[in-house]
Amino acid sequence: MPLYEYKCRSGHLITELRKYESRLDTVVCWCGQHASIIVSMPAKTAWSWGDTKWDGYHDRGLNMTLRDKNHRERVMKAKGLRELQDGEVEAEVSRATREQEQHDKNMSKFQRVLSDTGSTAIAMAETFPNPEV
Repeated sequence: MPLYEYKCRSGHLITELRKYESRLDTVVCWCGQHASIIVSMPAKTAWSWGDTKWDGYHDRGLNMTLRDKNHRERVMKAKGLRELQDGEVEAEVSRATREQEQHDKNMSKFQRVLSDTGSTAIAMAETFPNPEV
């Protein structure tokens, strides 16, 4: 099945794996805007485009063909990259979610105090009592 890429006005890229028959010209982005299909380069994979010999695999993350695991490790080291540990992505998502929840609470309190007092200074002082200056 082919991959289709879409881009919204905010610049978010969405990649979807769909049957050719079920291809959509527009989809809804996670930000709520409509995303239009864009022209994208297909990934080079083994035995595609008339290859007669293939010694490795195409890594989409690194965007290159690698010979073996050692070659991948050398490339990752040269680019200053590392393998993700188990649970690392989930931990980062959890941290970002907690940070967003705290931000939402702060903004709600700021808006409430601002509407009650009409003073931005008072709202800032009550919402953020220990500013990092």
